[in-house]
Amino acid sequence: MADEIQMKKSLIWVVLAILVIGGFVFFALKNVLSKDDVGTELVRGEEFGSNKMYIDGDVQVINLGIANYNYDPDVITVEANKPVKIIGNMQQLQGCLRAFSIPQLGISKVFRANDNVIEFTPTEKGRYGFTCSMGMGRGTLIVE
Repeated sequence: MADEIQMKKSLIWVVLAILVIGGFVFFALKNVLSKDDVGTELVRGEEFGSNKMYIDGDVQVINLGIANYNYDPDVITVEANKPVKIIGNMQQLQGCLRAFSIPQLGISKVFRANDNVIEFTPTEKGRYGFTCSMGMGRGTLIVE
């Protein structure tokens, strides 16, 4: 009986130690990952939910980030036959949301710190779904 109680106490201490160490590792990795953005293209709007589209010359530029656990913006409207540049906001994109694809257009990209831009020119008008690698993040590209 005493051995059983001692084993339970030991198990509780082991579980607590794992949780504490896991917490330290999580926060340490979070700080490291948030600081490895050297070399990414500059993005207007670093706040969550502030990712917008703007025109740079004749290029339609979209800052892609996260808001409410989904891509932001989740609806992107662009003009056909004009270049599009999607910039992955590396301050926000995490996990599977870094693996972005528009399957109907054959576009697929894993955003990385030094490689966070997708460039293409849509020629066909229509609605095209985009998603992350796991289907958790979704949105629609509307080509007018």
